[in-house]
Amino acid sequence: MVNDLANYLPDYYNDVYEMQAIMHAQGGVLDKAESEQFRLLLNQFVTQTDAKGISVFEDQVGIKPAPNDDLETRQNKVLMRLLPPRPITIGYLRELFATLKIPVTITVERAKRNAIVEAKNAEIEGKQIENVRYLLNIYLPANMSYEIRIALNEAQTTNDIKFGVGTWSKATVAVPANTSQFIN
Repeated sequence: MVNDLANYLPDYYNDVYEMQAIMHAQGGVLDKAESEQFRLLLNQFVTQTDAKGISVFEDQVGIKPAPNDDLETRQNKVLMRLLPPRPITIGYLRELFATLKIPVTITVERAKRNAIVEAKNAEIEGKQIENVRYLLNIYLPANMSYEIRIALNEAQTTNDIKFGVGTWSKATVAVPANTSQFIN
């Protein structure tokens, strides 16, 4: 119990059993109230919320979570909908991807008005690719296109064939026993 209220009693209550029992019972209630208050505080922030708290945010912004979405995915979806308007720059998009923990790099071909997002297959998940697509559809101007490039894992093969030549031999030796040393 974190809140041991008996420590706050005056000295003349040290030997009073009833007061010790009351303080012990009230300390448990206070612990429960404090943990509930802390949970309510954390549920005010999207990145710190639990499953119950994120459902309130989802209801506010009109998101219906998929049955297989984990808590972090649900938090990222809410964050993407609640982001404040800022000037859209490549630096901002890089910062946004870093905040959402999406391992991509983004470059822009200004002459072609094309944004290129690159990622490695081993580092990115399908849900993160969906989040990238959503963000690019929302933030990029209408006259700008984008490409999402996923680099596949590289495999190296060698054409070395190893073989060896050896000999095998077997020798059998038969030695007759010296029976002259045995006495009958």
